[in-house]
Amino acid sequence: MTGRVRSLVFVSAGVVLVGVVWGLIWGLLTPGIDGRMVAPNKAVATGDTTTDFTAIGVYFAVAMIAGVILALVFWMPPKLRGPAGVAGLAFGAIAAGIIAVWVGDLVARLRFPGRDGVPVDGDFTQAPSLRMSDAYLDIGGGIGFSWALLVVAPLTALLTYLVLVVMNRSGDLGSPDDPAPVVSRRSRPTRYRTPDPMTRQ
Repeated sequence: MTGRVRSLVFVSAGVVLVGVVWGLIWGLLTPGIDGRMVAPNKAVATGDTTTDFTAIGVYFAVAMIAGVILALVFWMPPKLRGPAGVAGLAFGAIAAGIIAVWVGDLVARLRFPGRDGVPVDGDFTQAPSLRMSDAYLDIGGGIGFSWALLVVAPLTALLTYLVLVVMNRSGDLGSPDDPAPVVSRRSRPTRYRTPDPMTRQ
C-alpha cells in the first residue's frame, strides 16, 4: 500500500469517525419537544416553542468544532496537502455532516420516542427537527434537515486549513518531494599507456 493510499484511508476513516461522534453529541445534547395529545392524530406543543431553534444551535456549535477537527485530520498526511487536500476537505466535511444527521436523528429518536401509542390527553416528548424554511433537504428514510447547515463545517474547516497553511513556513507545505531521478554517469574507458620499448633496460 503506497503512502498516498494510506493517507486516503486515514482521512476517510477520520471523516466517518468525526461524523459519528458529531451525531452522537448532537443526539445526546439536543432537547426534546414536549406535547400533548388533544385528539386522535392531533397534538399541541406544551413546552418551549424555541426548542427547534435550540436544536439547530447545538448542531451549529458542534459543526464548528467538527470542522476544526476535520481540517487537522486532512492536514496530518503531508502527501495530501495542497489543492487536492482542500477539495477533499470540503467534500469530507459535507459527508461528515450528513453522517451526523443520520446518527443524531437515530439517537434523538431513541431518547424521545414521540407520540406513537400515546392516548388522548397524554403527554409525550419527540425529537426535534433540523429544518429551516426554504432550506429543506430530504436525505431519505424520513430524515430531513436544512441544507444550509451543511455549509457550517466546510467553511470552518477551510478557514482552519488556511490558518495552517499560513503558519507553515515550508514552501511545499511540508509535502515530500518526488524523488529526483538518478542520472547514471557513463564510465569512461580507462586508457592504458603502452610502455616505450626503448625505455626498457
